[in-house]
Amino acid sequence: MLEHNMMGAVLVCRLSGRLDGNAADPLANDLLPLLTDPGRQVLLNLETLDYISSIGLRVLVKAAKAVKGSGGALKLCSASPTVRKVLEISGMDQLLDLRESESAALAAFGAR
Repeated sequence: MLEHNMMGAVLVCRLSGRLDGNAADPLANDLLPLLTDPGRQVLLNLETLDYISSIGLRVLVKAAKAVKGSGGALKLCSASPTVRKVLEISGMDQLLDLRESESAALAAFGAR
């Protein structure tokens, strides 16, 4: 469900599978502690995320608030058409910085 590594100064987290009611709390428990470093730059790569529910969207909002609260920046990238549609219908694509690809998101952070 969650893999993460550093790419330069950016923490890249890859979400996979289904982000629904069953997976939301375990993912939040794993993800949120990674986001508390002051000024943390975080990229959530959604390429292998097959499905997201409204409860899953709440995890993304919590992540955005955690990163913003520590003075950092959060970007999302590579959403599948299904996940992108949910983000658009919910308006999350307007609230969260969603990029087409990981390389585009990293470039937006100024990372190489």
